[in-house]
Amino acid sequence: MKQEDEMSLNLLFLHGLGCGGDTISMLNAEQPDIVSFFRGVGVKLLWHHTLSVKEGSKVTDLFRDILDGKIQLDILLLEGAVPAERNSHSLGGRSFTRWCMDLANVSEYTVAMGTCASFGGIPAVRGNTTGATGLQFEKEVSGGLLGSDYRSRAGLPVINLPGCPAHPDWVLETLHLIANGKLSETDLNDVNMPLHFYNSLAHHGCPRNEFYEFKSSAREYGQMGCLFEFLGCRGTQCESDCNNRLWLGRTGSCTRGGFPCIACTSKDFPHEGSRFFETELIGDVPKFLPRDVPKAWYIGITGLSKMATPERLKANAVSPHRIHTPKNRKGD
Repeated sequence: MKQEDEMSLNLLFLHGLGCGGDTISMLNAEQPDIVSFFRGVGVKLLWHHTLSVKEGSKVTDLFRDILDGKIQLDILLLEGAVPAERNSHSLGGRSFTRWCMDLANVSEYTVAMGTCASFGGIPAVRGNTTGATGLQFEKEVSGGLLGSDYRSRAGLPVINLPGCPAHPDWVLETLHLIANGKLSETDLNDVNMPLHFYNSLAHHGCPRNEFYEFKSSAREYGQMGCLFEFLGCRGTQCESDCNNRLWLGRTGSCTRGGFPCIACTSKDFPHEGSRFFETELIGDVPKFLPRDVPKAWYIGITGLSKMATPERLKANAVSPHRIHTPKNRKGD
């Protein structure tokens, strides 16, 4: 980036409308931790809303130095949605929304951390009195704050890292790819999410997949069966590698903890008009089917699967622990 210090990347965090959960998630990074990562990659943290001691005019002076070209901005990273300018708070006589727009226009790379920054998320639900939006998308509609045609100085659109929160690896590995010149627009999907993390489903790697395959389902939380048929799991629709890239000490995920996936990386999260933790049915068929599975196929597959379900799975599915193990049939 800079000839005088090739290993120094200036990183600026901004915080919009959101809970701060993405920062908490990032601070839980391990192997490496966030401090070791910044040192190893050569990231210089210009300012972070909760980690830095600068406040007031010192912060807005920093912003102005960036806009005036006195300080190069390599990566602008936003957490939280952005309100409409008429509803935005003011920083140094300029609205937060305007700061976001102006800083994005001089940044080499612009990254949206979390679903709120990427697509509007919870602040942009129906009603949306603040006019909240993501940086380059509002839900599934391209545009957002910066517009569909926005490109950073490096020629990329906003790099979206949705999740509620985003996994710390998604953030750090994206920064690492940027630092090493390994991220191009062809590495992003149709809503600018890096394929490296979002090219599989949370369903993949779920330890309950055998129950799913035989449509052997839990009826209550705490039971071992699949959570899709009755308890609202959307892992078959959620683009993320959550069950392969585990969380919190590389030990868990939502479904591994007995909790249904709520597809928090989706551009329409939090799925307005739908209920969490309960599968909505049309007759006996879930309203939200697995990706790329036609309704007729799903009905046929389900019927055949249930006919072939081993008795051990039927019993284990509605039990809080394994009570039957696989056994060979007589004569095999």
